[in-house]
Amino acid sequence: MDSFRFSPNTNLADRIDWHPWGEEALAKAQAENKPVLLSISAVWCHWCHVMDETSYSDPDVQRILNENFVCIRADNDRRPDLNARYNVGGWPTTAFLTGHGGLIGGATYLPPDQFLAMLG
Repeated sequence: MDSFRFSPNTNLADRIDWHPWGEEALAKAQAENKPVLLSISAVWCHWCHVMDETSYSDPDVQRILNENFVCIRADNDRRPDLNARYNVGGWPTTAFLTGHGGLIGGATYLPPDQFLAMLG
C-alpha cells in the first residue's frame, strides 16, 4: 500500500496483508478471532530495513502471518502514540496484541528462523 513505508532496498514485505492502525483492523481481528501483529518501524531504522528484507520477505513468515494474524504496520514518526504505548525496547517493534489492542508480548528485530520459532 502507498501509505506504508518499507525498506528502500529490494524486499517483499508488501506481500503481507498490512492494515493501518484503527478500529477497522481491530474489528477484523475480533471478528476473525485472530491476534494482531503490530510492526512499528521507521524509515531511518537500519534494523527495520533488515526486517523488511529478511523476515517479512520470507515466504513461510508471510504465509503464517497472512493466515493467522491481522497484521498492522505503523510508522514510528507518523504514529508516536503507538510507539509510546507498544514499543518493546527498540525498532523495529514486533508486538503481538489481542483483538482489543492489549499487549500480549513482543520483540525487536527477529531473523526469519527466530521469528518462525516465535510464531510456533
